[in-house]
Amino acid sequence: MLVTIEQSRTYSPLDNFLDSLAEKDLTCYASDLLQQHGCESMNELSQAIKRATEVCNSMHLPLQENFKVVYRSRNGEVVQDWRLSPMAYMLMVLNANAKNDLVARTQVEMVKRFLNL
Repeated sequence: MLVTIEQSRTYSPLDNFLDSLAEKDLTCYASDLLQQHGCESMNELSQAIKRATEVCNSMHLPLQENFKVVYRSRNGEVVQDWRLSPMAYMLMVLNANAKNDLVARTQVEMVKRFLNL
């Protein structure tokens, strides 16, 4: 029998405060894109999240302030989701499947806004 004992991390009040501060701007859920039919599956959504985190890593943006894995109840079962900052949510949309009409329209709208068209 193999037993693994993990050392549990104890959080100080300061750690809890810093975590709460980092999470205050995580106002979006990744699964919202599924509900809006911007992604067809959790796998597709996960790929968009992965690419969005790669963008943040490349730009040295703190992941803790933009992404947090959470678990939510959906249709009587517990599923993985992500709480995202608005920037992380938009990066996820930009990195979703461009063949999807909602994603393509959002990408075009963002470019138009950027170019002030």
